[in-house]
Amino acid sequence: MAKKNPWWDKVLSFNRKRRAQDEKADDFEALMRALPPGQVKNLMKDEVCGAIMRKYGFGE
Repeated sequence: MAKKNPWWDKVLSFNRKRRAQDEKADDFEALMRALPPGQVKNLMKDEVCGAIMRKYGFGE
């Protein structure tokens, strides 16, 4: 029987975390694109929300 590669579990764990992050990002984008323009404008007025939205390419 072959030895188990010690990196295998780390790689699988990393890939699972990355997949979860990608899914969250896709969900966030879908939510932002579904918002009416007035809601987006109100979010852009908020300092924190506006900075996050600009960071990811969502504008007024």
